[in-house]
Parts: sequence; structure tokens; C-alpha cells
Amino acid sequence: MRVYLCRHGEAVAQAPTDAERPLTERGRLEVMALWQRLREEGVTVDRLIASPYRRAQQTALCIARAYGGMDQEACGYLVPEAAPDQFLDWLIEQPTCENLVLVSHMPLVSLLSALWVGEPRSRPGFRVGSVAAFDVDVAAAGGARLLWLRAPE
Repeated sequence: MRVYLCRHGEAVAQAPTDAERPLTERGRLEVMALWQRLREEGVTVDRLIASPYRRAQQTALCIARAYGGMDQEACGYLVPEAAPDQFLDWLIEQPTCENLVLVSHMPLVSLLSALWVGEPRSRPGFRVGSVAAFDVDVAAAGGARLLWLRAPE
């Protein structure tokens, strides 16, 4: 399975709650441009799952639009303070698909990446809007290989 793990796009700094922070216009444009390039390069998406936080949902909507529209799902295991091992437990129970996109937040994206490749001390940095591609054998610690990490230009 190919998994694309994304950090949400640039968001406003202030909102009534962290969960309500929306994307900035720049954040929307950067996410759209990156995913349009990825689509042109042959990246396909079969399933799109995002944190229920507003900025992650908006990022997922941008990704869906880059592919001409598609359904997106919300998952509470993708919020910033979620535990990577609990997310992996949830993921292993999901139906399999070839190309899965996950939209989340720091620090979860970094922690999950490190756990997935079996190097918990070597956490990759994710700028806003970044996406990492993994070749996943199993949704467990050490069960994936990082293929690439890209950020908006």
C-alpha cells in the first residue's frame, strides 16, 4: 500500500479554539499547487482521510479538488495530540486500498513517520503543506519505507 502522509497547509494563528483554525489563502493555494503537480506526476488517490480539525479538513478538500472531487473522511486518531500507535491500530482494521492520503498535524505526522520506518529518534520535519510518501507493508512500527518528502514551493 502507498500512503501519503500530509501536514495541513498554512493556517491562521488565532481562532477561538485550535480545532477551528482555518487555512490561509496562501495555504490553500500552496496545497492545491503541490497536489496538482503530484497528480500530473502520476500520484493517484483511492481514499482520503483527515483530522476533524478545520485546517486539516480544508487541506483534504484542496487535495480532493486537485483530483476533480472525491469523498473525504474524518478520523479522530489524526488530531495533533493523537498517539501514533493508536492510529496504526485503527488503520490496520480498515479496508485495504492501494493509495491512501492522510491529512494530520505536527507532532503526529513526525512521530508517526519515525515509528513507521522504525527509527523513533529520527523524526523528519514537516513544513506546513508537506507530504511524505511511504511504501507500507504493514500498519505497525517498522512496517514502512519512506520514499520521498515534498513541501510546497
